[in-house]
Amino acid sequence: MPRVSREEMVAAVLLPYFDAVRDVFAVFCPAPGLTLDKVQKVRFVVDPKIHDKPRHFAATTEDGLRMFLAPQLADLDEEVTVAIITHEFGHAVDFLYPWRWITPPDGPGKAVWVTDPLDSRGRQWRKLWQGRNADQIEWAADGIAHAVTGRAIGYKGACVVQSFSGGIERPVGLR
Repeated sequence: MPRVSREEMVAAVLLPYFDAVRDVFAVFCPAPGLTLDKVQKVRFVVDPKIHDKPRHFAATTEDGLRMFLAPQLADLDEEVTVAIITHEFGHAVDFLYPWRWITPPDGPGKAVWVTDPLDSRGRQWRKLWQGRNADQIEWAADGIAHAVTGRAIGYKGACVVQSFSGGIERPVGLR
């Protein structure tokens, strides 16, 4: 009888969380008649290499289509696991719908959908989006997650990881 790998077991544990968060994002309507249905294409892979630092449990590709989850993610408290996956879906949506979410450039904050990407505000944001730094990209993921779920992601614990049970706003320079 074939043996089930640790990664396969972890994938079975994480799949319900992944599916639930994806479903919340997929039905969200940022504008009348529009949903974020592109997230249905996002897939995850359990990859032990992602946990290269104590606080690294997940990553998303810049095309938004693949999410890498560390096996250790399954060992965390549920509100942390779900917050980390939600943050990663914030990245996925940011990349799947480029320059469509306005976020504060100087810190964390709730994201706002760009209704008309061709008006002057949309064109200005597109230029800013393309030149964002690492902090702004991370704040965007949290801001989009907040806009979609109605819940702010906090950062807490010794490793300063995402959580839905309190914490501080994402600090500058957190990697």
